[in-house]
Amino acid sequence: MAVCFFIIAIASKADEGQKINSKVEKVTVFLNGAQVTRTAMVNIAPGTSTLVFDNISAGIDPQSIQVHANGEFTILAVKHELDYLGDQGKQKRIEDLRTQQKNLTDQITLKNNALAIYGEEESTLRKNLTLSPQNVNLDVIKLKQALDFQTERLTELKKKEQALTNEVAALNEELQKYTQQLYEIDNSRGTASSTIQVTVAAKAGLQSFFSLSYLVHNASWSPAYDIRAKNVNSPIKIAYKANVVQQSGEEWKNVKLTLSTGNPSVNAIKPELNPYYLNFVQASAPAISSSSLNEVAIYKSADKNTDEAVQGRIRGVATIPVSVSEVENQTSVEFKIDDPYSISADGKQCMVEIQNFDINATYQYAVVPRISTDVFLTARVTDWNKYNFLPGQANLYFEGTFLGKSYMNTNSAADTLNLSLGVDRGIIVTRKSVKELSEKQGIGSNKKETRDWQIEVTNRKNQPVNLLVEDQVPVSQNSSIEIETQELSGGELDKDTGKIKWNLSLKPANNKKIELKYLVKYPKNQFLVIR
Repeated sequence: MAVCFFIIAIASKADEGQKINSKVEKVTVFLNGAQVTRTAMVNIAPGTSTLVFDNISAGIDPQSIQVHANGEFTILAVKHELDYLGDQGKQKRIEDLRTQQKNLTDQITLKNNALAIYGEEESTLRKNLTLSPQNVNLDVIKLKQALDFQTERLTELKKKEQALTNEVAALNEELQKYTQQLYEIDNSRGTASSTIQVTVAAKAGLQSFFSLSYLVHNASWSPAYDIRAKNVNSPIKIAYKANVVQQSGEEWKNVKLTLSTGNPSVNAIKPELNPYYLNFVQASAPAISSSSLNEVAIYKSADKNTDEAVQGRIRGVATIPVSVSEVENQTSVEFKIDDPYSISADGKQCMVEIQNFDINATYQYAVVPRISTDVFLTARVTDWNKYNFLPGQANLYFEGTFLGKSYMNTNSAADTLNLSLGVDRGIIVTRKSVKELSEKQGIGSNKKETRDWQIEVTNRKNQPVNLLVEDQVPVSQNSSIEIETQELSGGELDKDTGKIKWNLSLKPANNKKIELKYLVKYPKNQFLVIR
């Protein structure tokens, strides 16, 4: 008979019962939270008894607890309890460490005392054999014997002092380890654990396999990517990774790990529409203040910063290639790690490689010299939705060189994903004003100002490149301001926005110049800033 039982009660103090040593068998980590499954083989006695599964995380959601078991018995109740007595184990460990720490300190003190004694003996030997009126009458034989004894004894003392010094150094090194261990235990988070108590009734004794599952909140994973491009003629290589972190208080050792794009903390209830009423606002009604609007903007900005902080908590991660199976569910995607995996509860992030892709891309160099003369390499990827990518930080590599970090935004519904691959220093762009051609004139009631810019592009790469150059001319929003475009060097002008585009093809070591010239006419009695 198969039995499945959900939690029905929560208590505050643990009852006595049969302690069950269970093992974390598998874990499904969500974007926020994780479902932990524990297993154990249990001997059930005849009659009614309580099975106490201990050393459970204190941060579990009690309503998520499920108990599965097989056998001829009945599960009467399931209770979850916080176990503050579990902290006694930590205290005993601290006491043991302090005892060993004291033993080491005592040994160091004894050896330092011995060193002091040897030092005094050495000083005494040297004083006793110093030539003085009392020992000038010693015969040569006795003097030689005394000197030989001094030399032998001093040599022996020096050897003993050196040995003790080495022993003290080793003991101090060992003492430092115990001190550091005590510091880490004293500052470890979470002193409580919890128990899951299962009350069962059986007519006869039997053995049964139990499986417990529950949700913990202090665990998560976030996506990260390595984006590599060998050159502009090769596909993009994308390594899809997961930064996994947990501070549940439980050690996940050699577990079956699954990463899910689901988020159990999100409200799963469909929202309902209420009537939308319109009415005239009375003149005395207060308007929304600018400060209120600022509060909204700050709140949204804070949310964004929090998300970015969570995604950016990577310190000293190590990539571990594993075999992964992808399963697409109705509302989420799961990545099942085929090999057993271990994740510590110390809060340090571990990086797990999920998948690798070779994706065809269209490359484009682009520069906006009016703002920055840095040339950016971009890649356009079509039909990217089939890869189940999530928004995340990305490390950029081009031609085997690390270019920096970027952000892969996959929240767009567009068919094309634009990836910025960073700055390429192999293409040099300058933008300067041609001063002798830029002038200001006053004619009649109007002023005329001319601006003349020269953009120069040099390809220092050993391969041809296609470069998109973007600049602009001003757009008038007043009929008294007239703008005349005088030179675009073949650029494509959008009259509504004033943006100009040049698509240049440059061979290796090739150089091209672009001239942008325009004239602005406006009334003399007005002030206008023209850049």
